[in-house]
Amino acid sequence: MEQVAEKSDAGTPVSNGKETDQENTFQIRPSLENSFQTFHVKEIIKNCLESVLTDKTYSKEDAAIWTKQISQEVGSKIMELKMKRYKHVVQVTLGQQLGAGCKYIARCRWDAESDSQVSNVFTNSSLFCIVTVFGVYLY
Repeated sequence: MEQVAEKSDAGTPVSNGKETDQENTFQIRPSLENSFQTFHVKEIIKNCLESVLTDKTYSKEDAAIWTKQISQEVGSKIMELKMKRYKHVVQVTLGQQLGAGCKYIARCRWDAESDSQVSNVFTNSSLFCIVTVFGVYLY
């Protein structure tokens, strides 16, 4: 016999004395333990940048390969963190170090209480690289 949950006039479930195995999956905000793991993401970015770009000299052909490699490596390692309900976007900017200044700006529309972003920078005498990861919580 199938059990049907009753609802009160306010729309909240009424307990009929029997527990169900299913949990409500609608969450408007992540819990503290399920929030975006900025510390771990920053470490992933730092380690990836150092492993790929240490002792490298800028070249236009290699820059395309390195940016793809960095974005794929960072993305796959972030997936291993298994942050529930978070989707992420990895943005990699790599350029030649010529002594001129550079401005980097990223703008997004999002929920400041649950969405997040992490950036890290790598520089040497020949190149600079900025990696930003945007974490967006899905309601």
